[in-house]
Amino acid sequence: MQVLAQTGQWITLLVPAQLTSGEEALKALMSSSVMQGIDVDQSLRDNFVTAVREVLWNAIEHGGKLDPVQQIRIDLLHSNRALSCFVKDPGPGFRIEKLAHAAINNPEEDALKHASIREKVGMRPGGYGILLASNFADELIYNEHGNEVLIVKYLQ
Repeated sequence: MQVLAQTGQWITLLVPAQLTSGEEALKALMSSSVMQGIDVDQSLRDNFVTAVREVLWNAIEHGGKLDPVQQIRIDLLHSNRALSCFVKDPGPGFRIEKLAHAAINNPEEDALKHASIREKVGMRPGGYGILLASNFADELIYNEHGNEVLIVKYLQ
């Protein structure tokens, strides 16, 4: 992991696309002056961290293909009104509406449809990352390719 920039309100990390590096990056982000310098409710902080974790895991696994040569960029920012995290992975991206194996696209009448699709194509159980992140963040904004995402949690 490499720290590219750091101030009291902003930290930028470059992280190898492996889960151990992702854990290390989360610890560094949460102990950074960006997070330590704010006085927010613990549940708000926990929700934000959960959203960041889920997006980061997706970037590492799907964008970086768990290849430690590939790099994930993470920018964590604290403003007067919000906590924001920008995550960029080296992958080609995706279209959310085409992710049949993700819980975010389950129809209301079949909350586990994605699980049977994952099983049929030989994927491990899971598929809740985007759904969790979107529920724990106030805004989850993907770029047109799906390999960059902005997570926003408002402080008020």
